[in-house]
Amino acid sequence: MRISHKIYALCGLILILLHTFFVPVQADELDQVAMTIEQWQYNRLLNPSPAARESEKQGAIVIYDGLTDITVNQALDQHFDRIQNMMFTRTVITDENGDPQIDPITGNKIVEDDDC
Repeated sequence: MRISHKIYALCGLILILLHTFFVPVQADELDQVAMTIEQWQYNRLLNPSPAARESEKQGAIVIYDGLTDITVNQALDQHFDRIQNMMFTRTVITDENGDPQIDPITGNKIVEDDDC
């Protein structure tokens, strides 16, 4: 993976950590950062740039975190030739309407847990 991709991927996580622990922010600001990261993952997975494809040919593996099972299945169906370059963690399980399933006890989204 090129250094620029590594830096971009880490920027979102670092920004969330900084905002969470050091800077008082509004909840909607964190939601915007989370949506930006989610959109980046979605685009990187389903519409990779030529540079991203080249890094995959060089052996890069991208870890996608928190995408829905619908998005994961779409990627596996449409981009099966790239499966060796994908890893999915905390995949959100959706209901028949495509909405995240919610744990009735915790109120959190239900995610696949592969003990990674």
